[in-house]
Amino acid sequence: MSARMGALYEEHVILGASFEEGPLAGALAVSSYAGEKDLGPSLGGAVVSDLTGTTYQLLSGPSAPELAEAALAGRRLAVGEAAFEAVLTGEGRLVAAPLALRTGDHEYVLCDPEPEGAAAVAWVGFLSGVERDGYAPYEGSALEDASRMLVPILLAGERSRAVLSDYVRTAGESLPGPGRVASLHLDAIPALVARVPARGPEAWLLLVPARSARVLWRSLLSFTEVEPVGTRAARELWARARPLPAGPPRVPAPRAELARLGLVRADGGFVGERALGD
Repeated sequence: MSARMGALYEEHVILGASFEEGPLAGALAVSSYAGEKDLGPSLGGAVVSDLTGTTYQLLSGPSAPELAEAALAGRRLAVGEAAFEAVLTGEGRLVAAPLALRTGDHEYVLCDPEPEGAAAVAWVGFLSGVERDGYAPYEGSALEDASRMLVPILLAGERSRAVLSDYVRTAGESLPGPGRVASLHLDAIPALVARVPARGPEAWLLLVPARSARVLWRSLLSFTEVEPVGTRAARELWARARPLPAGPPRVPAPRAELARLGLVRADGGFVGERALGD
């Protein structure tokens, strides 16, 4: 069971966590904690959530940039950038809008605690194996669960910046701005820190080495203003943060609405572009 949960499983048990099957096969995620409060009041301080067991994938390989440009309809990310990006089918149906981080020349991270994130991963995986007249344009790209390498921890709330700033003490390092990713030392722990381009309270995605995750988790909870929340609350927070069209999904998705929300780019070149509605 602990191997399925990941590096923080024992910590969650101590906190009285309830677990649920994640959206991807074999995944187990924290649903909620005993005595967990409503999210709204808690955001006046800060909340922390382990996103292990939700959709958290590493896209890598020599053809990863080409696959990302085809599968992610938003802006073309430079290294160190992050954005919510639409994933569309060939018919223009909006599958999901995961948070995409470009962490290297040939590396991207896709994160989405919402259930539809799994559908986006399945679609990107399908695209990675596409062949055209015997030519595989995305050959060499790989999509894999990243939680065994770096544990995804979401920190959010009005006091989240103050809490996180307390860890950044290395000369020349500073917290990233909205939609940016930085390699930082959180005290002595090397981590990737992304400022989620959220519409609501400030939110940060911390990607922490599995061997150091328990140390950082306990340290974060030592702050009196920080409360642990499960993925149910994380999904509520995510829904507030990401820009998505109101109402049920439409087929094809409305181009003007997606463009206004920054989910599709004007110069095209992504799957589903031709099928988008007006």
